[in-house]
Amino acid sequence: MRSAHRLAASIRARLLIVFGILVAAGAVAADPSAAIDDALKQAGWTLFSDDRWQPAQFRLRPDGAIEVRSDNSTSLIWKKVDQRDVQKTRLAWEWRVDEMMPPTDITVKGGDDRPLALHVWFMKPRDQLNFLERLRAEFIELWVGLPVHGRLLTYVWGGRGKIGHAQPNPHVGDGSWMIVLRDGDAPTGVWFSESRDLVADYRAAFGEDPPDRGIIALAADSEDTQTRSRAAVRGLRFQP
Repeated sequence: MRSAHRLAASIRARLLIVFGILVAAGAVAADPSAAIDDALKQAGWTLFSDDRWQPAQFRLRPDGAIEVRSDNSTSLIWKKVDQRDVQKTRLAWEWRVDEMMPPTDITVKGGDDRPLALHVWFMKPRDQLNFLERLRAEFIELWVGLPVHGRLLTYVWGGRGKIGHAQPNPHVGDGSWMIVLRDGDAPTGVWFSESRDLVADYRAAFGEDPPDRGIIALAADSEDTQTRSRAAVRGLRFQP
């Protein structure tokens, strides 16, 4: 009986972590297809959002950039990492913000708006999970609809956080760490290039080597300040 209670408590705790991450990024349930265009769907992206808020809008532009628009809204798009990329150690991309909401304290629940957040979820293969880990993963996928387990690194543009400083996601704790790369005062209308050593960032955040990269997601969030943002990401790629 005690084992059953411990198992149930562990599953509930894990689900709370997942819901914290998804609510922070605006992703709890599948949203109407109008918020993501067909080109992104064909490229493997899936939209998740919370029914309580309007979803952000994601469009693939002719130049290959993903345009992200948020109007008092929040959501994310996600895709599985290609098998050829799951063990690559670096992630590179370019991003820009053309319209910024007022800088917020992204460490505070209910006040963590940001025009762009890039999530990388690290997950072991299902056949390497123990019984409890598999049960958690299956329960989460059944309830939430997102096939995830493991830990999360989030790279953020926005807020008042210290650039380069890693900090726990306020909705999650030590199951997820955020790294602010561009704060809310960064210039708008300018492309910035990023290249991150995922292994080094994971080790710094969690004190151990990472498992394979499993899912990548792109999010926008402006419902707390009830404002809007305009941004774009291009050239998103894993590198050795």
